[in-house]
Amino acid sequence: MKRLLALLLLTACAYKGPRVEDITPPNLEARLLQSVDNPKIAGITHLIVFGDSLSDPGNLSSNTFHFVLPHEIFYKGRFSNGPIWADYVRAASGWKLDNFAVGGAQTHTAVFPERLVIRSFEEQIEDSKNTLKDLNPYSTLITIWIGPNDYLRNGSEYEERKLPNVKVLEGGVKRSLLEIRKGILELQKLGFKKIALGTMPELGGINRNPQDRGYTASDKTLFMATRFHNEGIYKIISDLHQSNPDIKIYAYRAYDINKATYENPKAYAFTRLDTPCFQGSLGGEFYGPKEFCKDPMGYKFWEYLHPNTRMHCFYATQFLTDASEAGLIAGFHKDKTLETCKSL
Repeated sequence: MKRLLALLLLTACAYKGPRVEDITPPNLEARLLQSVDNPKIAGITHLIVFGDSLSDPGNLSSNTFHFVLPHEIFYKGRFSNGPIWADYVRAASGWKLDNFAVGGAQTHTAVFPERLVIRSFEEQIEDSKNTLKDLNPYSTLITIWIGPNDYLRNGSEYEERKLPNVKVLEGGVKRSLLEIRKGILELQKLGFKKIALGTMPELGGINRNPQDRGYTASDKTLFMATRFHNEGIYKIISDLHQSNPDIKIYAYRAYDINKATYENPKAYAFTRLDTPCFQGSLGGEFYGPKEFCKDPMGYKFWEYLHPNTRMHCFYATQFLTDASEAGLIAGFHKDKTLETCKSL
C-alpha cells in the first residue's frame, strides 16, 4: 500500500500540462443560489442520487485512486470540467445531497473484479442503506437516472451486421427496466415514496472515442434503444401511479433538454457539438497536443461522451422544472436560471 501511495504521489507531481481548475471559475454552482423561492414547500430537505457517469460526483475516481478521471483533467473527479447537475440542484434548493452514482454503472451487477470499483444500481441501493435508515422518507427525494451503459457497453448483443436485432434488443431493454422497477420497489419497502425517474439522453449519434477498442452499437441500434428505454420509463411511472396512489413518482425529462440543445445549440450558447474540449482518455491521456479547447463552455462535451458543466447546468434546470411541475418546489425562476447557465 505504501508503494502504491508513493506511486500515486509521484504520478500527481509528475503531471505537466493544462489543468481543468485553471479554466473553470470556482464555485460555479453558487450562481444558482436563490433560483428557487420555496424549495421546501413539499417538505423536501434531502436529495439522494443513484446513477452513472452523468451523476458521478467523483466516486469512480476515488475507487480507482484517481487513475481514472485524474483531477488535473476532470473537475474533482467528475466526468466534466465543472460541477454536475446534482451540484447545481443542491445549490439552488439548499437540500442536503448524498450521491451514490458511479461512472460505468449499469442497472445490473457487474462481473468481478469490475464490481469492486463500479457499483451497479442494485449495489448502490445496498450501499445507501446505512444513510437511508437515518433519513425521514417524507423529506427525502430519491433520483434514479441510469441506463445508457446497459446499451453502450453491450452493443454487440443487440444487433447483427450493424442493424438492430429488434427482438433481442427488446429483451435487453425489458431486463434493464425490470432492474429499475425492482430498485424502486426496494426503496418503497424502505418507506421512500418521492422519486424522480430520469429519462435517458439520446444515445444515437453520440460522439465516438477514436481510441476506443471496444465494440459500440451502431447509431440505428442506439436510437432504437433510447426510444424503447424511455417508453418503458414512462410506463413504469404510469404503472406505479395506478398500483400505489401514495407514491409520488415523476419523470426527470433529461431526454427533452438534451434534445433541445441539439435542435437549437445557439439558443443554449453552444458552439460545437461534434467534438469534445478534452480529446483524450478517461485516464487523462491526450490523443494529440496537450491542450484543451479555447472555448470550454461552448463545446457541449468535455470528453467524447460526457457533457461540460454548462450542459449540466441545463440538466439541473430541467430537473428543477420537473420538480416544480410535480409540486415539490415552488417559485422556481426557470428563465433566469437558463440565462445563468448560458452565461457560465
